[in-house]
Amino acid sequence: MNLANPQILTCPFCGEKKEIMCLMSGNTIGAKVWSDNKSIYPMYPEISFVQKCPRCGKFYIRTRQEAVWAETGYSFEQGLLTYEEMKQAFAQLMETGDLTHDEEINVRMMLHHAHNDNFRSEQTTEFTDDDLTLFRENALWLIQNIIRDNVMKAEFYREIGEFEKAKSILDEVPVSDDFYKSLVERIQERIANRDSAVFQLY
Repeated sequence: MNLANPQILTCPFCGEKKEIMCLMSGNTIGAKVWSDNKSIYPMYPEISFVQKCPRCGKFYIRTRQEAVWAETGYSFEQGLLTYEEMKQAFAQLMETGDLTHDEEINVRMMLHHAHNDNFRSEQTTEFTDDDLTLFRENALWLIQNIIRDNVMKAEFYREIGEFEKAKSILDEVPVSDDFYKSLVERIQERIANRDSAVFQLY
């Protein structure tokens, strides 16, 4: 992993500037891939699509920023959001109503992953009924609007606790290779155990 000069972001609300990591190169060695389609690359760190202003606390889309880089130095700042911050970002960004379709997909996937990060770490989050309702409604939007693969549809239904729906989808999935077969079997095992937690694929 090689760092480049950091990108300079400017908050569209208050004008505060901050520097974030910029990579010249990276690789996928040591990658971890999860059943909700999240990938973690230690040598190719994720730079958050949604950034939080350190001064005013509002959230904005990184890719809307003009490409401006510092002349020297480097930064390890990724701008990653906690689950609580991602909920706040989701509420703020959806309220504006000006997200493009692709931006909305990215924001909704970030919310889904942020919820599931509870199962990827040793910290345990006590989800409220509102949290679970938000997770379910967001997952259903993703299923209905962007997910075309039936195995992934089944997985998202499993994650929101709709085990019978997930099972009925998987029962109709043709298994074409060993990896696919293994994935389907791992999801089916968790459905049988009424387990909705995300799991690591490799």
